[in-house]
Amino acid sequence: MTTCQTERLILTPARPEHEAALFKLHNDPLVQKANYRNVPQTIEDVHKWLDWLLRQWYKNGFGYWMVYEKHNDGPIFIGRCGLCDYQDTDDLEFAWVFFQDRVGRGLGPEAALFTISHALKRTTKEKIVGFIEQGNTRAENAAKKIGLRYIDDRLYNGKLCRYYEMTRGMYLSKSSYL
Repeated sequence: MTTCQTERLILTPARPEHEAALFKLHNDPLVQKANYRNVPQTIEDVHKWLDWLLRQWYKNGFGYWMVYEKHNDGPIFIGRCGLCDYQDTDDLEFAWVFFQDRVGRGLGPEAALFTISHALKRTTKEKIVGFIEQGNTRAENAAKKIGLRYIDDRLYNGKLCRYYEMTRGMYLSKSSYL
């Protein structure tokens, strides 16, 4: 699998050797609050998630990327970003999570635009969906920045979340994205 770059980022497909980095990320306070209801994640939890993720890559040719910020003294792991099949639908679910000390500088949208473009070149699926915990205004602003639009509130994994979506056509009409 290929490593790719944007202006400020290096992205590499998640692999088994990333398990320790993902364990640290999934136990970051911001990530735990936004994704795991403040429940600490075990290495077994991360291992199961990574196995599922690797099956997504194998099936689709895209999935979640490990995201590194470029620095003069070498890349720094800041989070993960990507798309996967959304349940039993023909939609793709988009998500990103970054360490608490790495949010708010536009790195999420930069990673998002790359990962969405990469996925849309490899699939015919027509819709990208995303779920954001209520009250996470930073994530909502970032979602809007990349073109996702708020539709309504929906249950997601037993929790009422803000539901966003974007069609392939909406994304591709933004020529600067590709």
